[in-house]
Amino acid sequence: MLRKLFAGSLLGLLAISSAVQAATPSVQDFFSFDKVAAVKISPDGKYLALVVADPKTGEDSKQLVIMTASADHKVTASFGVTNYQRIGEFWWTLKDRILASTTRTDTGIMENPLFDGSIYAINADGSQQLRLMPQEFATEKLVGGPAHDAVMVYFFGGLHMLSDDPQHVVVYGGTYGLDHGYHGIAAAYQLDVYTGKTHLILDSPLQDGRLVTDDSGAIRFATGEDPKSGEPQLLYRTGDDSHDWKDFGSLYASDDPAYPDLSTYGLTPDGKGLYWLGHSSTGTLGLYSADLASSKLTEIYSDPDIDVDSMVWSFDWQEPRKIVAVNTMPGFPGVHIVDGDDPKAQVLASLYQAFDGHMVEITSNTRDGSQMVVHVSSDKDPGEYYLFNAKTGQATILFAAKPEIDPKAMADMRPIDFKSRDGLVIHGYLTLPPGSNGKDLPLIINPHGGPHGIRDEWGWDPEVQYFAAHGYAVLQVNYRGSGGYGMKFQDLGYGHWADTMQDDLADGVQWVEQQGIADPKRVCIYGASYGGYAALENGERNPKLYKCIVGYVGLYDMRTMNDSDFSHYASGKHYIGAVAGRDDAALLADSPLSGVDKLEAPVFIAYGGQDHRVVPKNAEEMMAAMDKAGKPYEKFYDPMGYHGFADPEQRYNLYTQMLAFFDKNIGPNAAKPATTAGK
Repeated sequence: MLRKLFAGSLLGLLAISSAVQAATPSVQDFFSFDKVAAVKISPDGKYLALVVADPKTGEDSKQLVIMTASADHKVTASFGVTNYQRIGEFWWTLKDRILASTTRTDTGIMENPLFDGSIYAINADGSQQLRLMPQEFATEKLVGGPAHDAVMVYFFGGLHMLSDDPQHVVVYGGTYGLDHGYHGIAAAYQLDVYTGKTHLILDSPLQDGRLVTDDSGAIRFATGEDPKSGEPQLLYRTGDDSHDWKDFGSLYASDDPAYPDLSTYGLTPDGKGLYWLGHSSTGTLGLYSADLASSKLTEIYSDPDIDVDSMVWSFDWQEPRKIVAVNTMPGFPGVHIVDGDDPKAQVLASLYQAFDGHMVEITSNTRDGSQMVVHVSSDKDPGEYYLFNAKTGQATILFAAKPEIDPKAMADMRPIDFKSRDGLVIHGYLTLPPGSNGKDLPLIINPHGGPHGIRDEWGWDPEVQYFAAHGYAVLQVNYRGSGGYGMKFQDLGYGHWADTMQDDLADGVQWVEQQGIADPKRVCIYGASYGGYAALENGERNPKLYKCIVGYVGLYDMRTMNDSDFSHYASGKHYIGAVAGRDDAALLADSPLSGVDKLEAPVFIAYGGQDHRVVPKNAEEMMAAMDKAGKPYEKFYDPMGYHGFADPEQRYNLYTQMLAFFDKNIGPNAAKPATTAGK
């Protein structure tokens, strides 16, 4: 149920959001959740809506607050959620009404909370507050047709805001109670934002996918996967009343067989093409238009070396909607305008000039485009929200995401590249402690999770800044197999989790040492999820390279991927087979569990008892093997922890103990043993 936010707590929160605190950041400052996580302006420009952390507990995204956009920021409405719920996405409608979905963190995947099926509505003045989906009683939420008889409909995502109808939106939802098991069939509904009444538009013909509308709100595309092979599927619906679907799956012909990354983003403004994220001639992801009649692709933007990272759409409420720019991340972030005549593209270009050295996002705008909320962030700045007046060109600061962080005191994250032992160019980032001379520093290499389709990017990273603030250089390596550099680079990692992917990490450490930046006697490796796998596997493969090893919710027995949440899907099974293989003996041989006897450095293991992505058995088996082999380790266990810890106090305790572990082994006061650490 919803609960009211105490106005006094909110005003205190906003007061500290107006100025940066001068004190040296603590572990709480680095690892607390953003006090302000999102800000959007109403279509008429009268109100701001904010998602904020709980002022008392610090829990992430617990409150939705509405206030006037004028300088006094008078709070007019608020509500909050309890227990494991979080405020997810939220949208303004045309009549000063907010729609807000909720997610849950008790799904086993803390970093990706899932929709819990609820969506709420509240007017800007606090009136007509209502849960729209699902309603309190199933008898009030019946949907016609035998397949839906006496079944509640749950919200799974927004599809279209009807710009000429403030009373209705198009959403997609699903039902619990039908025999779909882990699988779902998306269905599109017209939703009355004042009563919660739904009207079924259509069911998707595909499993485990989504629906895509045109600018009028009509359903045009359905995505999904083949229930047997797990391969992606795409169907096109030619007309609003048509029940015939055209197979558009040929667009997936060049897709990565293990990690599908091609995707549709809606129709082009002329209605004759489909925005498509496809592969360039060099295998990188670019933006294309796919002709609906012939499926022919026409390039809008691509880079031969770097994937398109994300898209920038035209102003909210503008019709027809179109993509006006794309973002890339070659090292530092880049924005590339693809429609220079579009007003939003022109504003965005000017904002990037004004906020040089930062990433800029326009989160929302008024219906006439005269005012907008702009989010500005960087490697040293967790983010600030500005109110931008397009008529005057003036930007006024609203709120800081983490006002306790002083960007001037943070460290620079600089892009690097080096050649691996087999001649492949590897990219990454190196962050040095603020004020250091950059020589003979203790080094933490921090391999990212994933591993495929994921990469390290330039931007605010509390882990990196926390360790740098305590005197450590931090190395992040986009080893082969990482996303962002094209399909060919990603494919190089398939089947090579335990060899060449590990070589790239070790080569990165040695490159930093050769530059004179890192002290070879003071190097540790730390990672989470696949990064935890890499930390232990690399420590076994290169036992003389590291003085300590940290694995956080890490995978140590590759066979347990068959127990993971994603293994319930055909696509998940296909992924495991393609990137790692299916032979249990080979999976075990490539797992840290099988190489415990090679460890020479002390180990720190952190894991949660409710992790559904990397099941707790990984850590338990690994520690049992280390006990048997007489290998030293420390343990941090949260019985209610998921794949990442959502409780603020547990986060603070984890990183406090982790820092103490690094300090003990490679910090300024670490012992200098004559023999290898751990012996």
